[in-house]
Amino acid sequence: MDSTAVVPASPPPMSNLSLSAVLRIPAVRQVTLLLGLTVSVAAGFAITLWSQSPGYTRLYGDLAGADAAQVTEALRSADIPYKLNESSGDVMVPDARLHDARLELASQGLPQGAAAGFEMLQDQSSFGVSQFMENARYQHALESELAKTIRHMGAVRDARVHLAIPKQSSFVRDKKTASASVLLQLFRGRELEPDQTSSIVHLVASSVPNLTVNSVTLIDQHGRLLSSASNEWQDTQTTNQFKLAQRLEENYQRRIEELLTPLVGPGRVRAQVNADLDFTVTEETRESFDPARTVVRSEQISEDERRSNSGAAQGVPGALSNQPPQAGGNAAADAQADDAGSQPVNSTRSSMRNFEVDRMITHTRPQTGNIRRLSVAVLVDDSPVQGADAAADDATDAQGDAADASNAASLTDEDIARFTSLVREAVGIDESRGDTVVVVNAAFRSMPAIEPAEEPKIWEKPVLRDAMKQVLGVALVLALAFGLVRPTLRNLIASHAEAPAQAYGEMAAGGAAAAQLPGGTMAIAAPTYDEKVAAAKNITGSDPARVAQVVRQWVSTDE
Repeated sequence: MDSTAVVPASPPPMSNLSLSAVLRIPAVRQVTLLLGLTVSVAAGFAITLWSQSPGYTRLYGDLAGADAAQVTEALRSADIPYKLNESSGDVMVPDARLHDARLELASQGLPQGAAAGFEMLQDQSSFGVSQFMENARYQHALESELAKTIRHMGAVRDARVHLAIPKQSSFVRDKKTASASVLLQLFRGRELEPDQTSSIVHLVASSVPNLTVNSVTLIDQHGRLLSSASNEWQDTQTTNQFKLAQRLEENYQRRIEELLTPLVGPGRVRAQVNADLDFTVTEETRESFDPARTVVRSEQISEDERRSNSGAAQGVPGALSNQPPQAGGNAAADAQADDAGSQPVNSTRSSMRNFEVDRMITHTRPQTGNIRRLSVAVLVDDSPVQGADAAADDATDAQGDAADASNAASLTDEDIARFTSLVREAVGIDESRGDTVVVVNAAFRSMPAIEPAEEPKIWEKPVLRDAMKQVLGVALVLALAFGLVRPTLRNLIASHAEAPAQAYGEMAAGGAAAAQLPGGTMAIAAPTYDEKVAAAKNITGSDPARVAQVVRQWVSTDE
């Protein structure tokens, strides 16, 4: 009896079974597989775009609507990519194109930031324009120029200036002064100092003819009045007084620290001075005369002499009595005439003298800012001196405590009294004013050491940021492809390709029972032709796909 050793045929290759294996996968698992592949491809594509996208940096921020439109249009014309942050209004450009974008915008004069100033007068022709329009253009240009100048201040975000310039008149009686109103929009959290407010007011007043400081009104975006003509002088005086007191106190503090530092060591003394200054303004006018220093300026003398005659007229009135007496006439009559000539005389004498008197008028205005009272506080360090006794480090604990006590910079009463005397002489203490000086010896607490800022690591530098992003993107794509997609596809296809291979082996074996021979060979009875045909029909009816696969395998082989 002949025995035939049947060797199982090799299963068909995986490349020929892949399509059929995929087709035999259930519909739910096919959909899941397609979704997984789609998500994986999308994730890889997104990672690739992210790794290739350049880093963007801020070009301009907080631009007005018109400026933002002009800037973006200029960037679009120059083929420079940009991003516009809608919340903050920042214009972002790639890091590599930042300088190119700035140069391009600067060549076009962008961003303008405000309306044109005197450039408007150069661009527009005045031919056929009335004088009223020319004056209006000039006033608008002046307002724009002032607004541009004010915007250069750090705390000012935007500014608008309104000028009220009256028409000039030839009559002095009808002359009117100009006025100005300035609206400031400050940055969030910023405030103007009094000096800055005063500088803006004086800037506007100096730029417009016939405009005084009192005619300039300055307000902010919240409607608060920043300039007040009535309080401007008082605010300025108060600021100057505060600065004077502060400079005086700092001068005294520097004197004390420079005086005591050589005695106690650097950084071991602190001084504070409180100066109470008197800024009372008093004026005194005095007029005095010196009677010893007189000079006759003018003198006027008047004299008046009159004779009185008490006798009545005698004789017969008429022509005879008016005749002169004749010689040898009546002696009694002559005697009576002599008595009449010796009547009393009234004389008056008056004199008036004007003297130049030495007069002195004194106008006194004492200097303000006199020291009313000084209070001085000095603190000297009482902590141990480092490195004073090197041998104390090798001693025992008790000896170390004793060494620390000996190394301490404690001041005795004599030292404190000596330091107090030095401070009194340095600042000019006057007990009549109530000045006080206090010197205290106490230990200073050590301040934590400030560590220097570390340099950024090489991988944290902006230069390597894009390179690291690209490398990371490639690594993620490779990990996604070889770590997730490939194993999933391999497992799905391999699990459904085992069944066709097993069916092919069974059909090649013929389904006969085998017996183990002693020689170690397997003797299998060859099936008859009818059995082979019946088995083939059964397999064809139950699994046509397997039969088709086997037929394709046979056709593909050369034997």
